[in-house]
Amino acid sequence: MKFNFSDKHVIITGGTGALGSAVVDLLIQAGAKCSIPCFNESEMEAFELRDDENIFIKTGVDLTDEKATENFYREAVKKQGGLWASVHTAGGFAIGAIEKTTLEDFNKQLHMNLITCYNSCRAAVELIRKSTGGRIVNIASRPGIERRQGKGMTAYTVAKAGVAALTEALAAEVVSDGVLVNAIAPSIIDTPANRKSMPDVNYDKWPKPEQLARQIVYLISRENEITSGAIIPVYGQS
Repeated sequence: MKFNFSDKHVIITGGTGALGSAVVDLLIQAGAKCSIPCFNESEMEAFELRDDENIFIKTGVDLTDEKATENFYREAVKKQGGLWASVHTAGGFAIGAIEKTTLEDFNKQLHMNLITCYNSCRAAVELIRKSTGGRIVNIASRPGIERRQGKGMTAYTVAKAGVAALTEALAAEVVSDGVLVNAIAPSIIDTPANRKSMPDVNYDKWPKPEQLARQIVYLISRENEITSGAIIPVYGQS
């Protein structure tokens, strides 16, 4: 399916990462204007589209900070036009038995995965409501919806379960405003970092960033007219 985003502005958090950059690539090919908040400037080094004229990137944006998130979203709209969609790929993964996972570790997972998503959803809804509707996509995870899969990673599982709950509740809250909110729930994504951390597994069964990006882009497209409040499993063959 070919998509047309020629008159659309999309914000992609985590847009310089493996999944986020795959989403940005598809959107740029489809004619979108993309805005990306980037926390560490070093993340830009491997981002091949950093000089594209249709991309606005701002470094040093801490999405765990409510005001910083709001300010970025407003600046992006001033530069790129009204907001159609927001895709929230920013996050992080950690494993560890609960007795080795301190409260600090737990809070880190909450902040990286749930708080960043909440702040981004909140900022996006305010701006999308000012237009004629739009789309939001969050990133949950397999353990986040199949909690028994989360053994040995309780902090991550709780954080991603929160993302799933946020998605469902927010979808019901804003659907009457024409804002459709969904999430995908990947299993382990086939990225260089995941291959390095798990060298003895069959990568072929993992979903690829490009495959997940196509699912995300459909959910934020005009073609998605009715799906909202869905947490879509995207496990590949894993």
